[in-house]
Amino acid sequence: MKKIISLTLLSLIVLTFQSCNNDDENNTPPLTLAIGDFHEGGVIFFIDNTGENGLIASIADLGFDKQWGCPTLINFGAEGIEVGTGAQNTADIIAACDDSNSAAWLCNQFVQNGYEDWFLPSKNELDLLFQNQMIINETALENDGESFSNGGRYWSSSHDLSNTVWVQFFNTGQQDGVLKGTEHYVRAIRAF
Repeated sequence: MKKIISLTLLSLIVLTFQSCNNDDENNTPPLTLAIGDFHEGGVIFFIDNTGENGLIASIADLGFDKQWGCPTLINFGAEGIEVGTGAQNTADIIAACDDSNSAAWLCNQFVQNGYEDWFLPSKNELDLLFQNQMIINETALENDGESFSNGGRYWSSSHDLSNTVWVQFFNTGQQDGVLKGTEHYVRAIRAF
C-alpha cells in the first residue's frame, strides 16, 4: 500500500511540475523590440506606443540616380506627410504613374529577406530615418547592408506642389520640395 501511495504522490508531483512548465511556455513574455534591432527584413527605426507596431528600413539604398517619376502628374493623391501615410502615398503614385523605374515602383517591387511589402517613406517617416540614421547604419553594416549617403538627398513619397516632392538632405536634415525629374537616393521602408 505504501508503494502505491508513494507512486501516486510521485505521479502527482511530476504532473504538477509538467503543468507548471506548460503554463510557463504558454505565458512567455512578448518579444521586446527596440530601435536599431534587425527585425523582419531590416532595421527598426520607429515603434508606436503599444511597442508592437512600427517601421523598418531596408539595409541598403535602392539607387542613387532615381527620379521620383511622372513629372507632369498632378492632383492624384500622395499628399500624406505624417508617419503612417507612406504606404498609401506609394499606392497612389503607382496607380497614377506607370514609370517602372520611379522611386515608388522600386520600393513596391523590392523584396528583402522574404518581405515584399516595402514602400517609399512619407515626409515625416523620412525624417525619422534621418534622425535614427546612425543606429540604422550600424545595424545595416552588421547585416551586410550599407550606410545612408552622407549628404545625399533621399526621396519621400509626399507630393509637395504640382511639380515638386519632398526630399531630405542626410547631412543637414533639411527637407525641401524638389522637381520630380531630378535624381536622388531611394531607401525603402515597411511596417510591422
